Amino acid sequence: EMIAQSEVELSPEDLEIFEGLVDALEDDDDVQKVYHNVANL
Repeated sequence: EMIAQSEVELSPEDLEIFEGLVDALEDDDDVQKVYHNVANL
């Protein structure tokens, strides 16, 4: 298991884009887990 050592905060615009990416990855049957270091998600 990978655990982020530091976190980042995204701007509202970047956060919206990142949420779309995470949603797309989670919808993919080949993806089992999604790890990130975004603090404000």
